[in-house]
Amino acid sequence: MTAVAVSVAALVAACGGGGGGGDSATATPAQSGVVLSGVAATGLALANSAVDVKCAAGTGSATTNDAGSYTVTVTDGALPCIVKVTGTANGVAVTLHSVAEAGTTNGSTTTATANVTPLTELILARAGGTLPSDLFTNFGTGTAVTAAALTQATTDILAAIGTAAGVDLSGVDPFKAALVAATPGNLSGGNDYDKLLDQIGTTLSVASLPQVVSQVASTVGSTAPVTLTEVVANVSKGSLAGCPQALSGKYRLLDYVGATDVVDIDFGAMSLTAGEEVVTLTANSTQPCEFLANGSVPTTVVIGPSGAGAIRDGERIGYIFPVQAHSFASVQGKWEFLESGINETQQGEHWIGEMDIAADGKVTVCDYDVAQNNFSSCVVDTDEAASLQQSGDALVLNYGQTTGLVYGFRGPNGALTLFGTYNPTGNTASGFLKTNFVLTRPQRNDTQAVGSISKFWDIAQLYQPTSTSGGQPVLFAGAPARNSITVTASTETSVTRQLTSSGTDNGRIDTVQLNNPIPGLRSRAEGPSNLSGQTISAVYIRNLPGTNMSVAIDAMATRHFMSLTVTRP
Repeated sequence: MTAVAVSVAALVAACGGGGGGGDSATATPAQSGVVLSGVAATGLALANSAVDVKCAAGTGSATTNDAGSYTVTVTDGALPCIVKVTGTANGVAVTLHSVAEAGTTNGSTTTATANVTPLTELILARAGGTLPSDLFTNFGTGTAVTAAALTQATTDILAAIGTAAGVDLSGVDPFKAALVAATPGNLSGGNDYDKLLDQIGTTLSVASLPQVVSQVASTVGSTAPVTLTEVVANVSKGSLAGCPQALSGKYRLLDYVGATDVVDIDFGAMSLTAGEEVVTLTANSTQPCEFLANGSVPTTVVIGPSGAGAIRDGERIGYIFPVQAHSFASVQGKWEFLESGINETQQGEHWIGEMDIAADGKVTVCDYDVAQNNFSSCVVDTDEAASLQQSGDALVLNYGQTTGLVYGFRGPNGALTLFGTYNPTGNTASGFLKTNFVLTRPQRNDTQAVGSISKFWDIAQLYQPTSTSGGQPVLFAGAPARNSITVTASTETSVTRQLTSSGTDNGRIDTVQLNNPIPGLRSRAEGPSNLSGQTISAVYIRNLPGTNMSVAIDAMATRHFMSLTVTRP
């Protein structure tokens, strides 16, 4: 076993053991003090950053000094410990994690070292198969990283990142190695470990790290649709210029009628591969994170801060998000859904309701009466049974005689949103349900401060039925509007906003009710704008946590539309 493996193998004490083939161990008996120290750096010291520590027994906090060094004393503490450092690197907010294993005991004090770097963040994501932030939150509750998993993850990450960055990381102990970080006043003052972090940073920027960590966490397990080697190789291809969250790699597309596909995007080569077709990409020169796929059907793509976003061609809109796999266990429990599209008789229709996924796969579904704007109760469907099971990177939803596919995206903040379809092949014929749906955990909408400004793309899907019975409706998608809103009034139950479109104040002011008509939804009544007099459509809006997106549907029987908003730079 290498020195690195020996170092990390001791970590399991008090982590709770758990499945995955690793050995569990008993927590080190509480001592009168655990002194934990290390350096937080990305190649540049994370100076004046908050340090939070959770141990098998005890907690502590501190602030790093100008060199990124910290020391935390945990009274009556017991190892192991997990560390979180929150700070800023090159103007980018960053949160990194690390772990400390058994240390050195001298009398009544045990000392241990835990450096906190992008490498330790990636290793924890790989070892736990989840975000390090989740490991920190759940530390001590039985959720564990085993010794075997941590040892293997260290080997995997050092080899993969070393190859991608063209650096030799063999023999480096990311957690314990001596680390002297460069500082703004002494940019050349870093030691060899710090210089390795600099080299890694030329391939993997701090701004892209949250998205990469999320993808690395999804490479664990037999159902992983993307391997660690692929993730790291895609990192080396680069991101969309001016948009670090738009990483090269595999993306899933899911459009308004439910058609879904996986494409491979290479931002280094500015190309997109869909099956046998390879198309060029053209970045928008004035709007970061927006680009055009120049295929047989030109498609505009916008990417939000999470790395997910929206697509639009002349006919349909849809979602785009990095391919990930999520276990059945991670989706158990209660979800709220919003579904939109075209029903079997070629009429536009919306559904809002709830799904409760049991451990045995049984799904209980209830619906609100959206057509009548009646949200007094969610009526359980007792006529058609529903069940969910895992199949590769998808979850298969059997609902009555209809089979759907569900895919997950966990954003860098840890929130999981599910995207589904009952029409994965994109059939447009009568007699088929042609819809998309999203599921989110129960949520509530928070109010916004007066004067706050939100910038976003707004992309609308419009529907026009034909006069022929069973005939295909006409679908068309509006061009992405580059909007922003300024909050002009705010209470706990409502927010009033003024809209600016493409830099021009168009005079529209509207008021949105929060957690209305049910918790987690926002609603806007139909009526004239306060200033312009134009008619504002009645809508219901649901945020998609972790995606920096929201979806809106009309609340009027005489119209049918769906729109997506995506946070923009």
